[in-house]
Parts: sequence; C-alpha cells; structure tokens
Amino acid sequence: MNFYTFTSVQSCYTLLLAFLFLSVVSYLTLNLLTVKHFSLPPLNVQLRGMLTQRKARCYEKRNFVFIKQMKCATSSLLSMFYRFGYQRNLSFVSPVNDKIYLNWPYPLTKFDFRPSSSGYNILTDHSIYTEEIMESIMPKDTVYLSIIRHPFAHVKSVFQYFKVKTVSGVPNDAANSFEEYLRHIDYYDAKYKKGNRRLRTCIPGGFSMTKNFMSHCFGMPLGFPPGSVDISYDLDLIEKYIRHIDGKFSIVMIVEYLYESLVLLRRLMCWTINDILFITSNIGKYTFKTDGFSDHLHNIHQNWSSVDYKLYDYFNKTLWRQISEQSSDFFQEVASFKTIQERAEKYCRYIYEMGFLPAYRYPSSAQNLTVKATPWSSPFVVTTDDCWLLGPDPYRVMRAVQIENSHKEAVLIKEQRKVPDTRKDRGIC
Repeated sequence: MNFYTFTSVQSCYTLLLAFLFLSVVSYLTLNLLTVKHFSLPPLNVQLRGMLTQRKARCYEKRNFVFIKQMKCATSSLLSMFYRFGYQRNLSFVSPVNDKIYLNWPYPLTKFDFRPSSSGYNILTDHSIYTEEIMESIMPKDTVYLSIIRHPFAHVKSVFQYFKVKTVSGVPNDAANSFEEYLRHIDYYDAKYKKGNRRLRTCIPGGFSMTKNFMSHCFGMPLGFPPGSVDISYDLDLIEKYIRHIDGKFSIVMIVEYLYESLVLLRRLMCWTINDILFITSNIGKYTFKTDGFSDHLHNIHQNWSSVDYKLYDYFNKTLWRQISEQSSDFFQEVASFKTIQERAEKYCRYIYEMGFLPAYRYPSSAQNLTVKATPWSSPFVVTTDDCWLLGPDPYRVMRAVQIENSHKEAVLIKEQRKVPDTRKDRGIC
C-alpha cells in the first residue's frame, strides 16, 4: 500500500469515527433535554477544591489599623505587623519625634503622627481608637483590628508591669500585694492617680490602670480625661458602643486563643502563614501570675471594671462565632500553624543567642529555616533577616521607620512643627 492509498483509507476511517461520535452526542443531548431534573456526576474532590479556591480567591489586604492594647501580647504582634509593612515598603502612621505612643491615653490628633507624602497604610502603635481622624487619614478599604484579654488576667499583668503596687503605696509587708490592692481598690486607685509622677513614667495623672482599661482604648467615653463624658454607669449606652465597635472592627482577637485568632486573621487578610509568624516578647514573670484567687476577689474586680468584662464577653463570643463560620479544616490549620510557629521561634532564638554577627559568619545550619508546603501554605524560608525584623526588640523596626521618615519627609516635618500645638492633654511617651 503506497502513501496515497494509506491516506485515503485513513480518511475514510476518520470520517466514520466522526459520524459515530456525532450520533452519540446527538442521542445523549436529546435524551437529556427530555428530562426535567438531572444531576451531574460528582466532581473529583481535588478538582472541586481547586474550583472553590478560584471562586473564593482573595487578595492580600495591606491597609489596616491595629488598636494595640497594653499587656495583650501586643509587643509580639507589633513586630509581626511592622515586619509585614516594612518588607512591602508600606507607610506607617508613626509617632512624632522619638515617641513610642500616638498620644495614648488621649485621643489621636494631627500633631501626634509624622507626615507622609505617600499617604498611610498601617497604624499599629499604641493609640486610642479615634474614629474621625483615623478614617480621614487611612484609605477607604482599611481593615480595623484589635486584641483583648480576660480582664482578670489583664489587670494582674498591668499591676505588675506598671508598678501599680509601688505607685499606689501598697505596703511591702502585705502577704499578697495584688490581693491587698483588690481588697481596698478604691483607696489604692485614687492614690495611684495622684501618685509619684516619675514612678508613673508614661501614665498621666488621673488615669486608672485597673478600671475598664481596654474599653478606654477603644475610645469609649469613660470619664478620662477627668471631667469628660462617662457612660460607665449606663448599660444601654455601653452595649450600644460595643455594638458600634463590632460594626467597625473586622476582628477583635483574644489572647487566650491567640493561635486561633491569628489563623482567623490570616484568612480575613488573605495573608500567608509566613506573615503571621511572631516572636514572644515582653512576657511578665511574677509570683501571683498563676496564683488562685477567691471568687470574692474576682467579683470585686468584675464590679470595679464591669465594662471590660462586658467587652470581653461580647468579643469572645464574636470570635467563636466567626470561627464557627470557617471551613472544617480550620483547627487542622491552627495545629499546623502552631508547629511552624514553634520551629520559627526556636530558630530565631538561636539566631539571637549568636548576637549581632554578620550573616556570613553564622554557622551554615543557621542560614535559614525551610518550611515545607502544607494544605494552607506554600513552602517558604525564614531568614536571619526575618528574625531580626521580628525581635528580640519589638521596637527596633519602629525606630528604623522613624529614622527613614525623618530623612524622606524632612520638609513636611519642618512645616508640621511650625503649627502651634496648644493642647492641654498630650501624651507623655
């Protein structure tokens, strides 16, 4: 058989196959059209997952405000947020001069942050939620975030860190200084507010460190500065304000469920596992941290700081409602994240122990940490640079941002300083 004969026969077979195929398709089409209801065969599970991911694809959110509560794991999170923005060359709402607070515990004003010719992406330093000015300087798609802690655990940490015992004059011979403070909380709180200015450091006179602290940071009007509006005794207004915060904030994380909170944050912001790595820092160690206290003492503080307890109860329930709406693999991702986080922290602690060595002098085993792919994360590498951005000093990157801003925005800073600042209430630090 020559080439032309073979080609002719092949063409006949091709035409025959095409005819048979069209006949089968026509038959199936006619039969399907006569059926009112029919179901498609089940998709392969992996394919269905791919389709779902494509449908639900989201894009990394870069504009956010983080209301940084005191003693709520926020030093650890501060470095995490600064690393995220610094690596992407984003613009921070950064404190003026060499300050570390954005006018905390007073509301934010235009005098409290450095100018930026490119606008702002991130606000993450200590500040009071000041809705009007924050919305005026931040992009319209800004996401609002915060974190809170159980009020009794929170007050213990604040009591220790801010030397409330010393400033309040709790006797040194008290068997348990914290218990003594709680039993006479009105008396000691009044003494603290008028206590030694030097010992209070960044805390202005008249401010209570143990009463509704976290609610104040959300901008709730609770009588500070002295003489201002106080809604702390109006249950309806308190509940209304908490619902208002809920409407403004996409997530209020809970310290007691930090890993669950961060995975939820990652999903909300369309970030990676790498983006939510952190190094624990500024963790207080004190004798009464794990002491058991009587229900009576718990009740004293709950009555004293009742607004914070309402705040915590509301957002704890909100967090778990948000978690319940996640996909069934949520807690598997939390477990995976915990494992990766522990490895990353161990690696970075090793880097810190070697001190400020040039990278080329590190042992080869310390050059980087490779993290394999998981169902929730592509493979990535944690470098020594990542470690230094995350710690051990949580304010290191903030200072670098301020220095860069001083050079880049020198003209605008000079103009800002020409405007008279006649405010009475100004943050100290």
